[in-house]
Amino acid sequence: MGAKHCEEIAQARRKLQRLGLQHVLFLDETHLRVNEAPRTTLVAAGETPYVIVEDTTQYAKRYDMIACCTSDQVLPPIIYSPSERNVIGSKGINKKMLLDYIDDILARACSGLDRFPLYLVLDRARIHNVAHILEAFHEAGCQEMREVILLPTQAAKRMSPLDNSLFHIWKDACRKHELITDRTIQRIMADEWNAIKKDTITAFYKHCRIAGRSDVFADCPAPNEHQHGRRARARH
Repeated sequence: MGAKHCEEIAQARRKLQRLGLQHVLFLDETHLRVNEAPRTTLVAAGETPYVIVEDTTQYAKRYDMIACCTSDQVLPPIIYSPSERNVIGSKGINKKMLLDYIDDILARACSGLDRFPLYLVLDRARIHNVAHILEAFHEAGCQEMREVILLPTQAAKRMSPLDNSLFHIWKDACRKHELITDRTIQRIMADEWNAIKKDTITAFYKHCRIAGRSDVFADCPAPNEHQHGRRARARH
Protein backbone atom coordinates (compact mmCIF):
# COMPACT_ATOMS: atom_id res chain seq x y z
CA MET A 1 0.00 0.00 0.00
CA GLY A 2 1.22 3.49 -0.83
CA ALA A 3 1.51 6.69 1.16
CA LYS A 4 -1.97 7.82 0.04
CA HIS A 5 -3.55 4.72 1.58
CA CYS A 6 -1.73 5.34 4.87
CA GLU A 7 -2.97 8.93 4.84
CA GLU A 8 -6.56 7.73 4.38
CA ILE A 9 -6.20 5.34 7.32
CA ALA A 10 -4.65 8.09 9.44
CA GLN A 11 -7.53 10.43 8.67
CA ALA A 12 -10.07 7.76 9.61
CA ARG A 13 -8.22 7.02 12.85
CA ARG A 14 -8.16 10.68 13.83
CA LYS A 15 -11.92 10.87 13.34
CA LEU A 16 -12.53 7.83 15.57
CA GLN A 17 -10.19 9.23 18.20
CA ARG A 18 -12.16 12.49 18.25
CA LEU A 19 -15.46 10.63 18.61
CA GLY A 20 -14.23 8.91 21.77
CA LEU A 21 -13.46 5.29 22.57
CA GLN A 22 -16.70 4.65 24.49
CA HIS A 23 -18.86 5.71 21.56
CA VAL A 24 -17.28 3.71 18.71
CA LEU A 25 -18.61 0.21 17.91
CA PHE A 26 -17.37 -2.28 15.33
CA LEU A 27 -19.44 -4.90 13.49
CA ASP A 28 -18.34 -7.68 11.17
CA GLU A 29 -19.15 -11.18 9.99
CA THR A 30 -17.20 -14.39 10.54
CA HIS A 31 -17.77 -18.14 10.54
CA LEU A 32 -16.77 -21.49 12.04
CA ARG A 33 -16.86 -24.93 10.46
CA VAL A 34 -17.57 -28.22 12.19
CA ASN A 35 -14.13 -29.50 11.12
CA GLU A 36 -12.36 -26.86 13.24
CA ALA A 37 -9.96 -28.43 15.72
CA PRO A 38 -7.00 -27.49 17.91
CA ARG A 39 -3.84 -26.72 15.97
CA THR A 40 -1.71 -28.67 18.47
CA THR A 41 -2.21 -31.76 20.61
CA LEU A 42 -0.32 -33.78 23.23
CA VAL A 43 0.40 -37.50 22.66
CA ALA A 44 2.52 -40.14 24.28
CA ALA A 45 6.00 -40.80 22.90
CA GLY A 46 5.86 -42.90 19.72
CA GLU A 47 2.14 -42.34 19.18
CA THR A 48 0.68 -40.64 16.09
CA PRO A 49 -0.65 -37.16 16.83
CA TYR A 50 -4.29 -36.58 15.90
CA VAL A 51 -7.36 -34.59 16.87
CA ILE A 52 -10.98 -35.69 16.68
CA VAL A 53 -13.32 -33.85 14.31
CA GLU A 54 -16.79 -34.68 13.01
CA ASP A 55 -16.07 -33.82 9.38
CA THR A 56 -12.62 -33.69 7.80
CA THR A 57 -13.63 -32.48 4.34
CA GLN A 58 -13.23 -29.00 2.91
CA TYR A 59 -17.01 -28.97 2.52
CA ALA A 60 -17.67 -29.22 6.27
CA LYS A 61 -20.77 -27.32 7.37
CA ARG A 62 -20.18 -23.62 7.98
CA TYR A 63 -21.95 -21.63 10.67
CA ASP A 64 -21.99 -17.87 10.09
CA MET A 65 -21.91 -15.28 12.87
CA ILE A 66 -22.55 -11.54 12.92
CA ALA A 67 -20.93 -9.90 15.93
CA CYS A 68 -20.45 -6.44 17.35
CA CYS A 69 -18.33 -4.95 20.13
CA THR A 70 -17.78 -1.72 21.98
CA SER A 71 -14.41 -0.72 23.41
CA ASP A 72 -15.17 -2.55 26.67
CA GLN A 73 -17.65 -5.35 25.95
CA VAL A 74 -19.05 -7.64 23.29
CA LEU A 75 -22.70 -7.46 22.29
CA PRO A 76 -24.95 -10.48 21.68
CA PRO A 77 -24.18 -12.14 18.32
CA ILE A 78 -26.43 -13.98 15.92
CA ILE A 79 -25.43 -17.33 14.43
CA TYR A 80 -26.91 -18.82 11.27
CA SER A 81 -26.78 -22.55 10.60
CA PRO A 82 -26.51 -24.05 7.08
CA SER A 83 -30.18 -25.09 7.24
CA GLU A 84 -31.24 -21.55 8.16
CA ARG A 85 -29.26 -20.16 5.24
CA ASN A 86 -30.88 -22.73 2.95
CA VAL A 87 -34.35 -21.57 4.00
CA ILE A 88 -33.36 -17.99 3.21
CA GLY A 89 -31.70 -19.12 0.00
CA SER A 90 -28.32 -17.58 0.78
CA LYS A 91 -24.85 -19.12 0.66
CA GLY A 92 -23.59 -16.62 3.23
CA ILE A 93 -24.78 -13.64 5.23
CA ASN A 94 -26.80 -11.24 3.10
CA LYS A 95 -28.11 -7.73 3.69
CA LYS A 96 -31.52 -8.88 4.92
CA MET A 97 -29.93 -11.15 7.53
CA LEU A 98 -27.82 -8.25 8.77
CA LEU A 99 -30.80 -5.90 8.98
CA ASP A 100 -32.84 -8.59 10.79
CA TYR A 101 -30.00 -8.94 13.33
CA ILE A 102 -30.09 -5.19 13.96
CA ASP A 103 -33.88 -5.19 14.31
CA ASP A 104 -34.12 -8.32 16.49
CA ILE A 105 -31.03 -8.03 18.71
CA LEU A 106 -28.44 -5.34 18.12
CA ALA A 107 -30.53 -2.15 18.27
CA ARG A 108 -31.91 -3.10 21.68
CA ALA A 109 -28.45 -4.04 22.94
CA CYS A 110 -27.01 -0.70 21.77
CA SER A 111 -29.80 1.25 23.45
CA GLY A 112 -29.04 -0.65 26.64
CA LEU A 113 -25.51 0.70 26.67
CA ASP A 114 -26.93 4.06 27.78
CA ARG A 115 -24.38 6.01 25.74
CA PHE A 116 -25.07 8.85 23.35
CA PRO A 117 -24.10 9.24 20.60
CA LEU A 118 -22.99 5.91 19.09
CA TYR A 119 -21.01 5.35 15.90
CA LEU A 120 -20.90 2.00 14.10
CA VAL A 121 -17.80 1.15 12.05
CA LEU A 122 -17.92 -1.38 9.19
CA ASP A 123 -15.68 -2.56 6.39
CA ARG A 124 -16.73 -2.06 2.78
CA ALA A 125 -18.46 -5.40 2.28
CA ARG A 126 -21.25 -5.29 -0.29
CA ILE A 127 -23.94 -5.94 2.32
CA HIS A 128 -22.89 -2.92 4.41
CA ASN A 129 -25.27 -0.29 3.06
CA VAL A 130 -24.82 2.77 5.30
CA ALA A 131 -28.26 4.31 4.74
CA HIS A 132 -30.19 1.05 5.23
CA ILE A 133 -28.24 0.10 8.36
CA LEU A 134 -28.75 3.48 10.01
CA GLU A 135 -32.43 3.38 9.09
CA ALA A 136 -32.75 -0.09 10.65
CA PHE A 137 -31.35 1.16 13.97
CA HIS A 138 -33.68 4.16 14.04
CA GLU A 139 -36.77 2.15 13.07
CA ALA A 140 -35.92 -0.33 15.85
CA GLY A 141 -35.92 2.53 18.36
CA CYS A 142 -32.16 3.03 18.70
CA GLN A 143 -31.88 6.77 18.18
CA GLU A 144 -28.50 6.65 19.94
CA MET A 145 -26.92 5.46 16.67
CA ARG A 146 -25.74 8.72 15.15
CA GLU A 147 -23.64 7.57 12.18
CA VAL A 148 -22.48 4.48 10.29
CA ILE A 149 -18.86 4.80 9.18
CA LEU A 150 -17.15 2.76 6.47
CA LEU A 151 -13.45 2.03 6.83
CA PRO A 152 -11.11 3.00 3.99
CA THR A 153 -10.66 0.30 1.35
CA GLN A 154 -8.53 -2.64 2.56
CA ALA A 155 -8.01 -1.01 5.96
CA ALA A 156 -9.84 -3.51 8.19
CA LYS A 157 -6.72 -5.49 9.12
CA ARG A 158 -5.10 -2.30 10.42
CA MET A 159 -8.12 -0.57 11.91
CA SER A 160 -10.71 -3.09 13.05
CA PRO A 161 -10.37 -4.81 16.46
CA LEU A 162 -12.53 -7.62 15.05
CA ASP A 163 -10.63 -8.43 11.88
CA ASN A 164 -7.80 -10.91 12.61
CA SER A 165 -7.82 -9.81 16.26
CA LEU A 166 -10.88 -10.56 18.39
CA PHE A 167 -12.12 -13.02 15.78
CA HIS A 168 -8.73 -14.75 15.85
CA ILE A 169 -8.68 -15.32 19.60
CA TRP A 170 -12.38 -16.25 19.52
CA LYS A 171 -11.77 -18.93 16.89
CA ASP A 172 -8.78 -20.28 18.82
CA ALA A 173 -10.95 -20.53 21.94
CA CYS A 174 -13.60 -22.43 19.98
CA ARG A 175 -10.97 -24.85 18.66
CA LYS A 176 -9.94 -25.80 22.19
CA HIS A 177 -13.20 -27.65 22.72
CA GLU A 178 -12.71 -31.40 22.45
CA LEU A 179 -15.24 -31.98 19.67
CA ILE A 180 -17.20 -29.49 17.61
CA THR A 181 -20.41 -31.01 16.21
CA ASP A 182 -23.65 -29.81 14.68
CA ARG A 183 -25.22 -30.22 18.10
CA THR A 184 -22.63 -28.16 20.00
CA ILE A 185 -21.17 -25.64 17.56
CA GLN A 186 -23.67 -22.79 17.99
CA ARG A 187 -23.44 -22.96 21.78
CA ILE A 188 -19.63 -23.01 21.61
CA MET A 189 -19.55 -20.05 19.23
CA ALA A 190 -21.88 -17.94 21.36
CA ASP A 191 -20.31 -18.90 24.70
CA GLU A 192 -16.76 -18.13 23.57
CA TRP A 193 -17.79 -14.82 22.03
CA ASN A 194 -19.62 -13.74 25.17
CA ALA A 195 -16.62 -14.80 27.30
CA ILE A 196 -14.22 -12.28 25.74
CA LYS A 197 -12.91 -9.99 28.47
CA LYS A 198 -12.92 -6.20 28.64
CA ASP A 199 -9.13 -5.97 28.88
CA THR A 200 -8.74 -8.00 25.68
CA ILE A 201 -11.11 -5.77 23.72
CA THR A 202 -9.56 -2.54 25.01
CA ALA A 203 -6.08 -3.80 24.10
CA PHE A 204 -7.16 -4.44 20.50
CA TYR A 205 -8.77 -0.99 20.22
CA LYS A 206 -5.45 0.50 21.28
CA HIS A 207 -3.52 -1.80 18.93
CA CYS A 208 -5.63 -0.44 16.05
CA ARG A 209 -4.52 3.12 16.96
CA ILE A 210 -8.05 4.42 17.42
CA ALA A 211 -7.73 5.16 21.13
CA GLY A 212 -6.66 8.45 22.69
CA ARG A 213 -3.79 10.13 20.91
CA SER A 214 -2.23 7.03 19.42
CA ASP A 215 0.27 7.51 16.61
CA VAL A 216 -1.88 7.09 13.52
CA PHE A 217 1.16 6.18 11.39
CA ALA A 218 2.74 3.72 13.84
CA ASP A 219 2.04 0.68 11.65
CA CYS A 220 3.01 2.26 8.33
CA PRO A 221 4.57 -0.53 6.22
CA ALA A 222 7.16 1.79 4.64
CA PRO A 223 7.83 4.81 6.91
CA ASN A 224 11.12 5.78 5.25
CA GLU A 225 9.49 5.82 1.84
CA HIS A 226 6.22 7.45 2.85
CA GLN A 227 7.73 10.06 5.21
CA HIS A 228 4.40 10.96 6.78
CA GLY A 229 5.96 13.22 9.41
CA ARG A 230 7.66 15.35 6.76
CA ARG A 231 4.42 15.55 4.77
CA ALA A 232 2.58 16.84 7.82
CA ARG A 233 5.24 19.48 8.54
CA ALA A 234 5.17 20.55 4.89
CA ARG A 235 1.42 21.17 5.07
CA HIS A 236 1.89 23.35 8.13
